[in-house]
Amino acid sequence: MKNILKVTLATFALSTALYALPARSEETVGEKMNEAASDTKKAVKKSARKVKDKTCELVNGKMECAGKKLKHKAQNVGDEVEDAVN
Repeated sequence: MKNILKVTLATFALSTALYALPARSEETVGEKMNEAASDTKKAVKKSARKVKDKTCELVNGKMECAGKKLKHKAQNVGDEVEDAVN
């Protein structure tokens, strides 16, 4: 949970800093903020999946949660691919 808060605060600080900079590059400030928000969303999803995996392992054991863990890894890869496309 602390990691999620750190990522959110870091993204907010980054977004604020990017907003203050003049838009001189091809990428506008709005696009940079959208990218930062997208990265934050991806990090929060990844962290939430990791917490679910650890909780499942504690409650049910490693073998029962292996399928869910693989599914979450696939979802994380899908998020990375989606982010690379955009």
